[in-house]
Amino acid sequence: MKRIFFTVAFAATMIFAGANAVLAQDESYAMLDGSLYDVVFSWKHKKPLAKESHWAGLSFAFSDLKGLPKDVELRLERSYSISWNVDDWEIPIHRHWLLASGFGFDWSRWHFGSDAFLRNTDGVTNFDYYESGLKDSKLLVYYGKIPLLLEYQTRVHSNTFFIQGGVEGLVKLYSKSRIEIGNGKKTDKEDFRNLKVYPVNARLFLHIGFNSLGVFGYYQPFSMFQHNRGPELQNFGFGITLN
Repeated sequence: MKRIFFTVAFAATMIFAGANAVLAQDESYAMLDGSLYDVVFSWKHKKPLAKESHWAGLSFAFSDLKGLPKDVELRLERSYSISWNVDDWEIPIHRHWLLASGFGFDWSRWHFGSDAFLRNTDGVTNFDYYESGLKDSKLLVYYGKIPLLLEYQTRVHSNTFFIQGGVEGLVKLYSKSRIEIGNGKKTDKEDFRNLKVYPVNARLFLHIGFNSLGVFGYYQPFSMFQHNRGPELQNFGFGITLN
C-alpha cells in the first residue's frame, strides 16, 4: 500500500511540476521519499525575429567625384564625408530579416587642386580657375538623410553578422565653395554661395559588418548639381562605421 501511495504521489508531482515548467521554466524539482529529484521538461521554442538595425551610429568615408573635368584635380586624401545617423527604426519580418528607416546627417567636403574652384555665374555653377596663389579650394555640402534599408543578420558563434542595403534619401541643408588665397603669411578667404546643388537627391548604400563595427560604400547615381545649371558630378565613397 505504501509503494502504491508513493507511486501515485510521484506521478502527481511530475504532472504538477510539468505544468509549472511549461508556464514558467525549463527545470523543476520533485521530492519523493525524502530524496530530491530533477524533473526536466523541454519543448521547442519559437525562434526570435531579428530585432536591431545596424544603421544608427557614426561613420567616416573617403569621398570621390565622378565626372570631373580632366584639368580639375581632386585631393582625395582631404575629401571625405562624416555621418551621424541619429536614430533608426526597425520592422522585423523574419528571424534573419528586417526593414529599417531613420534619420541622420552627413557633412561632406571635397578639396580641389590645379587652382580650380566652383562658383555661380549668371545662375550656372561651374569650375573657374584662379591665376596664381590659390592655397586651397573646397566644396562643402551638408545633407539630412532618411534611409530605406533591408537588412539580413545571423549569429556566427557569439557575434552578429549583418548585411544591409538600400537607399539613403538626401535633403540638402547647406552648400558653399570656399577658396583660400595665400599672400605670404596672410591668408584671405572667399566664399561662393547659391550653388545649384539639387535640394533633394538619393544614393545607393551597402553596409557589411560584425556586431557594432562595419564597412560601407555608397554611390550617387544622379548628378549633385541641377541639370544644365552645374557640372555633372556623381559622388561615391567607402568607409567604416561604428554603431
